[in-house]
Amino acid sequence: MMKSKRNMIRRITALPLCFLLLFTALTANAAPDADAQDVTVNHSDSIERLFRDRPDYCLYCSKDHTGFWGPFVRFFHQVGYFFCGLFGKYPEEGRMFFTSETLEVGADEPFYFIHLGDNHLSYIDDRDSGDARLMDTAANRADYCPYARRVLDDASRKAKELDAFFVHTGDLIDFVSERNLELARDFTSNNDVFACAGNHEYHVYIWDDGENVPRREQVAEKVQSAFTNDIRFSVRIEHGVKFIAVDNSFHTIEQWQLDRFKEELRDGLPVILALHVPVYAPDIFAFQMNKLDYPHPAWLMAVPETLMEEYNYEPEWIEEQKANDATKEFYDLIVGTPSIKAILVGHDHAHFVSQVTPTLKQYMVACEEGQIFAVK
Repeated sequence: MMKSKRNMIRRITALPLCFLLLFTALTANAAPDADAQDVTVNHSDSIERLFRDRPDYCLYCSKDHTGFWGPFVRFFHQVGYFFCGLFGKYPEEGRMFFTSETLEVGADEPFYFIHLGDNHLSYIDDRDSGDARLMDTAANRADYCPYARRVLDDASRKAKELDAFFVHTGDLIDFVSERNLELARDFTSNNDVFACAGNHEYHVYIWDDGENVPRREQVAEKVQSAFTNDIRFSVRIEHGVKFIAVDNSFHTIEQWQLDRFKEELRDGLPVILALHVPVYAPDIFAFQMNKLDYPHPAWLMAVPETLMEEYNYEPEWIEEQKANDATKEFYDLIVGTPSIKAILVGHDHAHFVSQVTPTLKQYMVACEEGQIFAVK
């Protein structure tokens, strides 16, 4: 009698489990846009971070499950992810995943580009061994983006497959070392890369050397040698679309950059703007203020000072983020110029699409993400 009851319990338990596994397999294969997005699972981020930065992100198949059935599909997939963990069968860590977007801006003919940012190459070798402080920095940052080289290799293969060039929005390197600059030079010389500077392009000893003009000038020439375009201000025209890369890595714009920006806008060509630091918009401000679990600023450019009163951080960092006159005018040009069709940014290590104006979107890229843009 007891044996019969145990068999009955096993059958009752096995039935929903089989249904669960079948549903998981079917929905994984039926997830939308799998081929278009060419998404590869990335498990190098923590579960906490993935759920915080991309609440619809599915750990099992690495797709975004939205709509009415989205939460149910994701729930069953997370159960599948749990069983993967029991058997140690996760896909390979540290691969890049790709999202896809279409920009209809009036190009002469369609083309592709890939948006990258914040790879944070964090390497060092014997050439810098005499600098004990730099060696300590490298040791402390070794696990920050451990798969940077593999991610860049993935991106390079995808670019060749699509015949696409890269728009890189800064922080290709994590700090200035001979090895990091060598790796950056290899990437930019072996690929078609159009880049702007990030704040880490000018860091030597992370955080304790400040973010200021004297420090930037100390390493600027050396860093620039690793890039094929001027990372402080550059222009590139592709099929009638003008790409403008501007260094706003210290959260502000300088007068000479503003003057050149005005000049470049005069011909009326459609513009795609590449910056490191995102520009202020209500949605991205709310996202930034809510996504981190420690007191922080929003890490945006041109935040109204009344909103900066919400910040709880070191006073000198807040002061550095206050917009000067050139930055305010630059921002006014962005939101008031119809020919600016899209803004590409990084800095905050998350996937987020911000609506700056009713017709202007800002695309923020995560560390191990490639945004593939089809431009028409």
